[in-house]
Amino acid sequence: MGLTGGICPVSRCAKSLLNGPCGGPRDGMCEINLAKEIDPPVPCAWMQIYERLEALGQLDRFLVCAPPKDWSSGDAGGPRRVLRPDQRA
Repeated sequence: MGLTGGICPVSRCAKSLLNGPCGGPRDGMCEINLAKEIDPPVPCAWMQIYERLEALGQLDRFLVCAPPKDWSSGDAGGPRRVLRPDQRA
């Protein structure tokens, strides 16, 4: 989080992106706001990171790329499959 001005991109970004915005933010807001009505609207984490680093005079940190995260070690178990009660075996 030292590279991102104390803002965690994994928890604050809807896509958990580690190296900058996805290209979908509009006017500083996350693209998930466009897909559905979210109240209050969700700000783009990477816009917040950029603004924080700019305020701290540390924009050079914005150019540092984080190594890819190994998501295979997580315990999420992959995509879920939801079955209606009448379809369960």
